[in-house]
Amino acid sequence: MKQKITLTVGKTDFLFNVTVQDHSDYIDAAARGSSITAASHNFTMRTIDTAQKDEFKKLLDECPGAELQIAAALKSEFSPVLEITVKKSNS
Repeated sequence: MKQKITLTVGKTDFLFNVTVQDHSDYIDAAARGSSITAASHNFTMRTIDTAQKDEFKKLLDECPGAELQIAAALKSEFSPVLEITVKKSNS
């Protein structure tokens, strides 16, 4: 499954193509305790549309920490929070 997600950052629309593997790699890197900044940078750079890669890289260079906010928005859109309830057994 690949999901196209458009995020507007400032006045620019950026198109990301996020796959299950991209999402899993991001979560796995964060869970292993590697740098969340590096994991976010890799996730966003892997998924940004090829035509916008240079413009996006410039944004990341000019706005320290932007990759964290963008990765969080992508993750939230790709994998929304589910409402889960545990039912207690009668035993």
